[in-house]
Amino acid sequence: MLYFVGEKLSAPALRFSASSLSQRDYYPRRGIQNYGPYDAMTLGKDKVNCLVIYPANLQGAKQTVVGGLQNGNGSFAGFHKLFRIPLTICGERGIPGETPEQLDKNIRGLVRDAQPDIVLLLASTRNPAFYTSAKSILIGLGIPSQFVTQEKLRNPSQLPWTLENIALQMYAKIGGTPWTVLSSQKQKSLVLGISRAQDEQKRMVVGFVTLFSSDGDYLFFSSIAPQPVYWENREAYQESLASVIVKACREYTQLNRQPDEIVIHLCKKPGKFREFYAAEQAMKLLGANIPYAILHLNEYSSYHLFDTAHASYVPQPGIKVNLSETSALLFLDGRKRDFRTGEETRNRRGVPRLFEIGFDTRSTLPISEFQRLTRQVYEFVAVNWRGFNAQSVPATLNYSRLIADLIAEIGVDTWSQHVAQLGLLADKAWFL
Repeated sequence: MLYFVGEKLSAPALRFSASSLSQRDYYPRRGIQNYGPYDAMTLGKDKVNCLVIYPANLQGAKQTVVGGLQNGNGSFAGFHKLFRIPLTICGERGIPGETPEQLDKNIRGLVRDAQPDIVLLLASTRNPAFYTSAKSILIGLGIPSQFVTQEKLRNPSQLPWTLENIALQMYAKIGGTPWTVLSSQKQKSLVLGISRAQDEQKRMVVGFVTLFSSDGDYLFFSSIAPQPVYWENREAYQESLASVIVKACREYTQLNRQPDEIVIHLCKKPGKFREFYAAEQAMKLLGANIPYAILHLNEYSSYHLFDTAHASYVPQPGIKVNLSETSALLFLDGRKRDFRTGEETRNRRGVPRLFEIGFDTRSTLPISEFQRLTRQVYEFVAVNWRGFNAQSVPATLNYSRLIADLIAEIGVDTWSQHVAQLGLLADKAWFL
């Protein structure tokens, strides 16, 4: 019989103020309601200008979402009360249909005239052609967008939660920081997430995202790869990754000082040379010797964990089991305590998410740091602004995957044409 050593990691505290350590909570919804967003005093805006574009036959759906965001609905108090900044509709336009042609005909002039911070787009259902066309045009204009379908608005009992998550995504997309995680570590880390998505030609497109820790908080940093690259193209991938590391380190150093370490989260096992060659090249270009670690985060582990002490057999999140000195299982999902009722429940069906985390021994950070870096992975789950009850995936992987998905949908050639404008979105979570 095999025996493994495990432990329960404590839930990370969330911060809702850049200037006060006392404004913290373990529940993002309650924290935002009580304190407002982390950057309420430093966002640099006195209002959020929103342009609304919708098919003319969805007038009712438009009124539902706009009215709900501005005035609230049920338990959702509205954008202004939740984020301490008013949402202003700077323009509305009903277009004849839900085709890329109708969108292309109307959207550029509307954006030019309204000068919005974000564009809210409505459609009857998830229309891939309409969605991809809208995203492509607006990314090219350097404007974030929020896509809403009529289907999502039809259930009155779920509408407050739907509007609340739409508001959260919109706030993050315009460059806001809803909350951060109070880090358990003292090291100043630059963390890169790398994920892949398959395009129509079955090629693997790579998405990059970088985050960092500063003064104990994890903050969103940058989301744009210099160029979209195919993972199969070894040299282009290595050069692109090295470029991302160099750019992120230089910008980090300008804001703080040189990072203490670089940590790379991969959705796959490291290649034989790719990631290490890129890290070595980056150090040469930087003229630095920053220690780095490469972690493989496998969400398709063959292991399963159960809590036999609970009737549901579902463990609590944060359970970590060490398989070896370079490998561990981390339970990111599970039964959680509801802050309103005190009951332990799980808000989704299916098998709870379990990650198998591997530390590559070619890393220049010592193996003794693996346990700390595993804790860091767990903390990154709480920086997921996809929703107040977002899926339990580290932001490094989730965000980079969303970027890779968008590149694959829009197409590498079209994406490349937008590179000049992508810098306008680099410090915004526009991809949520």
